[in-house]
Amino acid sequence: MSSSATRALRILETVGAAERPLGPTEIGQSLGIAAGTAFRGLDALERAGYLARFQASPKFVLGKSVAALRQGLLARFPIRDVTAPYLRQLAFASGETVSLTVRLGWYGLRIAAAHGTSEVTSALPLGAVRALADGVAGRAILAFLPAGASTPAAKPLADIRKRGFAIEETAFARGRAAVAFPIQRNDEAIAAIAIEGPVLDLARPAAHADLPRWREIVASLERLAAARPALFAGPFDHLDPDDIVLG
Repeated sequence: MSSSATRALRILETVGAAERPLGPTEIGQSLGIAAGTAFRGLDALERAGYLARFQASPKFVLGKSVAALRQGLLARFPIRDVTAPYLRQLAFASGETVSLTVRLGWYGLRIAAAHGTSEVTSALPLGAVRALADGVAGRAILAFLPAGASTPAAKPLADIRKRGFAIEETAFARGRAAVAFPIQRNDEAIAAIAIEGPVLDLARPAAHADLPRWREIVASLERLAAARPALFAGPFDHLDPDDIVLG
């Protein structure tokens, strides 16, 4: 691969990983290249549709070509359509954004979401990838993998297994927690559904009056997974988890 192509990929990765629009100066500083060199890479990626200017500013975000590639990937997971009505049920019941994260090797891929009535959110975008140990949805999956399959600290995972769900304090509501429930098939988590807003008391997470209702919605989805496993198969299930390495 040529140096210019490698540089373009690094620029694309930098913009894609950023939580806000970036300009050529910021990208140049991040990659150790001149701002002018960064701008030429940005301009080429914009013309190809991989990047777009943010609201006609000199800063850039991912473009339509990347969005199309992302949608193509997400569409390969049948579970995305199967779970859509369940996500909407939970969003309506909780008032918060509810998301679906599937296991991809030792990573979690956020592939679907239903928005609630709350305007406060810090949700990741669809297509976002995180290590299973990072984030409430990933830990809900990690805790319900076969014994010996996971390597993070055992006690937090044991606490999640005992409780039946994972929790994580929200950044914008101290003392309150988001919650994630594993979706299990054959006693192994394949995905997780997360209510991403501050719905639980961090000190007493099991005390919420609506918790049994939320858990029953997830349980009904697990019964469907047991009855129709093909709907819950992933396109990369045939790969060894250790062979999947994502940046």
